[in-house]
Amino acid sequence: MAGLKILYNSVCPVCRDGICYFERRTPIGPAGVEYVDVSRAPKAFQSIGVSLDDVRWKLHAILPDGAVVRGWPAVSALWRVTPGYGWLARLGDLPGLRIVSGAAYSATAQILWMWNRAMGRW
Repeated sequence: MAGLKILYNSVCPVCRDGICYFERRTPIGPAGVEYVDVSRAPKAFQSIGVSLDDVRWKLHAILPDGAVVRGWPAVSALWRVTPGYGWLARLGDLPGLRIVSGAAYSATAQILWMWNRAMGRW
């Protein structure tokens, strides 16, 4: 069975550092996590409806069953396979808290998007 695939944009220094952190903590390989920097292959995922701009805006994940999720659900999927983070994912996915988790992620993504645009990164 294929593992989790995380699509991220390394042009954003905050995103790149965050992914580097998780790369050191998650299993890599066919049953683990595959990290894909879409800035290196911006059109590679257009066939499944994911563009470079989509990933610039929010983290994306392709789940083992092939489903594509973005934003908080992608973070939750990554945390669930990261040792020591599963409980945070379960907490953030509780009814009621899922809305808060999604809103907090969206607000953070908006700030990073504006900051990266202001810095001329894209």
